[in-house]
Amino acid sequence: MKLLLTSGICPFRCSRKLELGMVGLLAALVLPAAAAPIAAWDFYGENAVPTSTAEVFDAKLDSANTLTRGLTATASVGGNSFRTQGFKNDGISISNSDYFQVTLSAVPGYSLSLATIDANFSGTAGFYSSPGVAGQFAYSTDGSLFTLIDNSFVMMATGSMSQINLSAVAALQTLPDATTVTLRYYASGQTSGGGWGFWSDVAGHYGLAIGGTLAVSGLPSLTLSADRTSFSESAAAPAATGTVTIPTVLASDLVVTLVSSDLTEAGVPASVTIRTGNTFANFPITAVDDLLVDGTQSLSLTASAIGYNSAVQAISVTDDGDTPPSLSPGAIAFVGFNADGNADLAFVALVPLAASDAIFFTHRVWNGQNLGQGGAFDAGEGVITWSAPAAGVAAGTVVILNSLGHSSRSASVGTLTAIGSFNLSVDGETVYAYQGSVASPTGFVAIITTQTTDATTGTGLNAAQVIHLTSNADIAAFIGSRSNQPNFAAYLSVIATPANWITEDGSGDQSNNLIAPDVPFDTTAFSLASAGGYVAWAAIYANHQAADADADGDGVSNGVEYFMGETGGAFTPPPTVTNGKISWRHNAAATASYTITTSTDLLHWQPATQGVKDNGDSVEFTLPLGVQRVFVRLEVTAAP
Repeated sequence: MKLLLTSGICPFRCSRKLELGMVGLLAALVLPAAAAPIAAWDFYGENAVPTSTAEVFDAKLDSANTLTRGLTATASVGGNSFRTQGFKNDGISISNSDYFQVTLSAVPGYSLSLATIDANFSGTAGFYSSPGVAGQFAYSTDGSLFTLIDNSFVMMATGSMSQINLSAVAALQTLPDATTVTLRYYASGQTSGGGWGFWSDVAGHYGLAIGGTLAVSGLPSLTLSADRTSFSESAAAPAATGTVTIPTVLASDLVVTLVSSDLTEAGVPASVTIRTGNTFANFPITAVDDLLVDGTQSLSLTASAIGYNSAVQAISVTDDGDTPPSLSPGAIAFVGFNADGNADLAFVALVPLAASDAIFFTHRVWNGQNLGQGGAFDAGEGVITWSAPAAGVAAGTVVILNSLGHSSRSASVGTLTAIGSFNLSVDGETVYAYQGSVASPTGFVAIITTQTTDATTGTGLNAAQVIHLTSNADIAAFIGSRSNQPNFAAYLSVIATPANWITEDGSGDQSNNLIAPDVPFDTTAFSLASAGGYVAWAAIYANHQAADADADGDGVSNGVEYFMGETGGAFTPPPTVTNGKISWRHNAAATASYTITTSTDLLHWQPATQGVKDNGDSVEFTLPLGVQRVFVRLEVTAAP
C-alpha cells in the first residue's frame, strides 16, 4: 500500500470565500479577521485544567498571562477546553462567583486600549439545549466594581460567538500603565450540572482572543472613527465615511496609512492625507458584496502615521440575504439545444440534484463582468425556472425542457415556471444556467452558445463547462458516449467537445424533419464505466504508470486522480466550496482509502476528528471555526 498526498495551496475563509487560485488539492483555511490579538489562548490538548497559559501575550503587557476561575467555576472534564460545571442555570449576575477571568495591564510607558473579544465554546448538549446558553462578559478597572458588556448572547450549539466590539467602551480605551483591566465571562444554561466553557476545535485555533492596541505614552494619538460602523455588504459606495483626526494642527501635510483587516468585506484607500492647517481628513469605506450567506462579519480598520500612536475602528458588515448557490459550476451540462419550432433544451445532471434545487435558464445578455463585482444580465428576455422533484434527481439523469416558448411548456423531470417570453434565436444564441434569483445570479452552473459575441467571462465557469457549438446552429444534440467515463464530472470535457455533437442550420423548422438531430432529444441516462481497480484505470488513463507517479504532470499523483475518478489526462480540478464545506470528488468504486488531515504550520499534520462526511460520490469536510489559519489536505492510500 502506498500513501499518496495531494499538493498545492488554496486559502479559504471561515466566511466561506475562495481567495486564491488552486495549484493542487491542499486547502488552507483562513478564519475570520479580527483586531490583532494582544492575548489569546489555544485550549487544544487541555482537559480539566485549573488555569490556562496564553499562547499569545503581548510583550508590552505586564499582567499575569493566565486564564483563571472564580471560586465556584471549578475545572471539569472536557477535551480541548477550559470548562466548568459551575455555571448552572441560575442566571447571570456580577455577584456570582462562577466566572472565567483574565487581567490585562500595560508595561510602564504604554497605554492599553481594548478593541474586540472573540471566543469559541463547547459543552454538554443538555446544557446548551433550546433555548440555549446565555453568556456575557464584564469588565472592571479597579478589580471590584464590574460592569456587564452589552447584552447577553445566546449559544445553542458549540462554535463561535459573534465578535464583541469594545472600541465604543470608553472605559477600556487609553488606559494608563497603572490601571489593570479585569475581564470576566459569565454563563447560565439549561441544567444545573452540565459542562460549558472555552474550546479549541483544532490545534492552533484560539478559543479566546482579545484584540487591542498598546500605545507609547506621551506620543500623540490618531483618532479613527466612522459615521456608520455597521452597514450592509450591498451598501452603495461609499458605505460609510471614515475620519482620521490629530490633536493639533501641523505645519506640513501628514500622510496616514489605512488598512482593512478583511478586504473581502470592506475596503479603504491605501492612505489619506491631513493637509496643512487641518486636524482631520475623511476617506470612503467601501462594502464588498461577496454573494455568500455569511452572516455579520467583523473587521478592523487601522490608521497609522509616523510620530503617532495608531488607531483602530471596528466595523461590522451585515449580509444582504443573497441566496447562495447550492450547486457548483459543472453540476449540469447541456446535451440538447433547439431554437426551431417550440424552443427546447436538454441537460444531464452530473451530480445528484436535491428536492430544494432550482436552476434558472435565460438567454438575456450577460455583461461579462465578474459575479459580485458588477456582473449582471440585461432585462430583455425571459427566464425559465426549473425545480427538482420531491425525490430529487440522480446523477446521470437527462432532463428535457420542452416547448419553452409556449404556455404548454413542460419538463420530463421536475417542474417549470416562466417569466417573460423565451424564444431562442436561430441566428446565434447563448443560454445561461444559474442560481441565485431571477435578476441576480450568485453562481453559474452551465452555458451553451451558438455564437461568439455573447460574453461567458465573469461567470466562474471554465472551458469544460461552456459548450461552444457551430455558429448559428438551429438545433444541436450530444451524440458522444454516455457510459465510458469513471465519474460523472469526467463527462464535462467530453460534452464540451464539438465533435461529439451533431447540428443543423438552415431554413425552415429542422427540429422534426427526420434528419438528425430532431426532437425529442435522447433521454438515455449517463452511466459510469466499470472500475476494475487501479491497474485497469491506469492502463486506460495513466499509461500503466504507478499510483505515485503523475501521468499528466499536474502535480497530483495518479492514485489520487483514480480515487477522485479523474481521467488522468487533464489538470485535476480543485475541491469545491459550497455552504461552508470543502468537497473532493470521489469514485466510490475505487479501491482506495482516504484521510483528511489538518495543520497550522504545514509541518505537523493530524487527522480531522470531526466534520468529515463520505457522500459516496464525494468526500466532504466542514470548515472549522476559529481565528487562526489552518491547512487542510486529502490523503489517499491506494493499492499499487
